Amino acid sequence: MNAPAHADHKLEHSLKGVSIPSCPAVLAQLMDELRQPQVSGKRIAALIGEDVGLAAMVVKSANSPLFGSGRRIGSLDEAIRLLGFGTLTNLVQEALLRTALAAPGAALERFWDNSRYTAAASALIARKTGCARAETAYTFGLFHDCGIPLLVSRFPNYKQILGVANQATERWFTDVEDEALDTNHATIGYILARTWGLTENVCAAILCHHDYSVLIEDSSLEPESRTLIAVNVVAEYVAGTHLRTRRDAEWDKGRAPAAHILGYPVAELEDLADDIIYSFDRQGSAESA
Repeated sequence: MNAPAHADHKLEHSLKGVSIPSCPAVLAQLMDELRQPQVSGKRIAALIGEDVGLAAMVVKSANSPLFGSGRRIGSLDEAIRLLGFGTLTNLVQEALLRTALAAPGAALERFWDNSRYTAAASALIARKTGCARAETAYTFGLFHDCGIPLLVSRFPNYKQILGVANQATERWFTDVEDEALDTNHATIGYILARTWGLTENVCAAILCHHDYSVLIEDSSLEPESRTLIAVNVVAEYVAGTHLRTRRDAEWDKGRAPAAHILGYPVAELEDLADDIIYSFDRQGSAESA
């Protein structure tokens, strides 16, 4: 995304001493390869194979019940053929993002669980409604809150600020952060997404994902960005309900605007969310049995 000079200066001011991790070389090379007219599976396998841990993660994922083919996947090449390039990219992004945002001494498992389920729910909503590409929705779900771990590392009181923002019913979530810190996780996440080479529409959606006015008023945002924000409203509700971390204030503020963008009556959107929650709950029960 090419921002004007004054916008870049404003973003630099918003960093507030937060250190943005650079895009891992393997991810940059992988994304460059995937943009080629003729994608080479051998080249993709070679790139991932240079990182033993990353390759092992991909093979393990291919053998999980979610992607299982009924036979044991024993090689990276087989795993890539089973998963497909879109899912593969999502898995690599998640693994590298977790490593890049690891905060010493910070307990972030609940954050990553929420990000993973939000991303998975986003992809399901995209498939069920046909409103967006599932892989793009997954990427947005994974990255939309990526500024949070960086602010946790930077500001000792940030978790308390999050608690207040989660309960805000009359103000946007990011307004609470701005008042306390003069920055917010959406802005930090936007800067990271730009640094990591995500598409312009995904980056713009990350920047605005708590401002639901862009869903109901004339907006300069592209339709894809607005759709991703709407999908995320539902996906966060699904993930929060499944994980027992639901933020009712965000759902109350966002469901009607989200329904408007997605073209659903609110009641039907709630039914869609409930169906996905049921499938997640059933899958969780099966895995723990």
